[in-house]
Amino acid sequence: MTASLAPVEAGYDNDAALMARVLRCYRVHCRYLTSMTVTVTGGVIRGRGELGICQSCYIDDTGHLNAVEANIAYNQMLYYVIAKAVKERLGPIFSTWTMEDYWRRQLPDILITRLTSTFGNPVNPRQFYGEVELTRAMQRRLRPDAAPLIRLDTTFRYWDDGRGQSSGAVRVAIIGS
Repeated sequence: MTASLAPVEAGYDNDAALMARVLRCYRVHCRYLTSMTVTVTGGVIRGRGELGICQSCYIDDTGHLNAVEANIAYNQMLYYVIAKAVKERLGPIFSTWTMEDYWRRQLPDILITRLTSTFGNPVNPRQFYGEVELTRAMQRRLRPDAAPLIRLDTTFRYWDDGRGQSSGAVRVAIIGS
C-alpha cells in the first residue's frame, strides 16, 4: 500500500534538543549535522540542513566531501527528518509511532537497501548544506501477524558556497520489530 507521507503543508524550525538526541548515537567528532528545518509540501517531507566536517573520522583529509562522509551525513539528515515526522505526527505512517518507538527503532530497524550518488563538483566538507526528501512511502505486511515493512524512497543533495554539488537517491527499509 502506498501512503501519502504528509498531506498537510507545514514547516518546522530547527529543534536543537531533538537533534542532540538523534545524533547521540554518533561519536562526537562524527556529528556532521548542525541544524535542520523540515517542511512538508505536496506530500513530500523535506529536511534542509547545515553540516560541517572538521576532520574525517577515518582517513587523512581529502579536501572534499567523499562518499563515506556523504552517506554518514545522509543518515543523520534522514534520522532527524524521521524523528521530526514522528514528533509532529506527520502522515499516516509516522503518526502511529511514539517517540519511544522511534528511539527503539532508530539504529536496528532503519536500513539503507539501495544508494546511488553522483559528485558533480567537489563539495567543501568544512561547511556545506544538505537536503533530504522523503518522496514516497509504501507499507505492507509480509505475513498477517508481522509488523509492517515500510519502504521509503528518498533523494538527497549537497552543495557549498562555491560550485560544489552532489546528489543521490536512497531506498530505505524500515523493518518491523
